This record gives sequence, C-alpha cells and structure tokens, in this order.
Amino acid sequence: MTTYPRFISFVAVALGCFDLVRGFVHTALAGSTGVTISGIDVSGPTGLDQLTLMVAFGYSNFVTGIALIYLGLTNRFGALILLAAVPVSLLVAGTSLEHWGASLEGIGVFPGKRNMQVYMGVCLASVAAALLIRWRQSSPGQAAGK
Repeated sequence: MTTYPRFISFVAVALGCFDLVRGFVHTALAGSTGVTISGIDVSGPTGLDQLTLMVAFGYSNFVTGIALIYLGLTNRFGALILLAAVPVSLLVAGTSLEHWGASLEGIGVFPGKRNMQVYMGVCLASVAAALLIRWRQSSPGQAAGK
C-alpha cells in the first residue's frame, strides 16, 4: 500500500503556523505594519481601502493556516491538495493583476513579496517531491523488486 510521505504533514503544519503569524500581522497589526512596513499613507484618499484589503488578506491567512495545520495533522492527501491549490490560486491572482494593469513593484509596495516567493517554492517543491515519491512507490518495477 502506498501512502504520501510524512514530510507533507510537517510542511503543511509549518506553513500553517507561518500563515497564522501572517494573519495576525495583516489583521491585528494592520494599522502599524501597514504604515511602517508597507508605507501605506492611511491619511491619503485610499489609505483605509488599502488597510481594508490588508485585513481581508490577513483573514485568508487565518483560514489557510488553520486548514493547513488541520490537514497536516489528519489527512496528508488533503494537505497535499491544499499545498498544490495555494500556488495555483496565487497564479490566478497574479494573472488577474497583470490583466488589470496592477503592479507589485515599487517603493514600499508589498514588502512580503519575497516571503511569498519562498512560500510558493516550498509548496511546489513539496508537492512535486511527494508525487514523485508516490509514483516511485506505486510503479510496477518497485513492487516486483521487493
């Protein structure tokens, strides 16, 4: 019988904990982090709109964090699906931003972009490694050699 590797549980729980921290920063600390880290001018005409979007993003971090932790502890296949869905969802979001002419470049704009690139890399590498391991476990040559 083939199963998904245990490291999927570890990665899911670790990224889930990271998402909970990001959720806290983007919600409870949105006013201070938005001003000091992101350079949002809350007194400007779009300041409160930007804070609203930051808090909405933080809410989604809480949801993903809880889901990753739960699935990492209870269902490796479910965790693997979520680890694959997160980069796909962000690819769709990035494509939409490009389509509408929005940019993630600039001074003080989205300073967490590098963290997200690492996060996506960990998701993609984990999914690829797990599927490769699963494929090798289930290949007929492996079963005959045992």
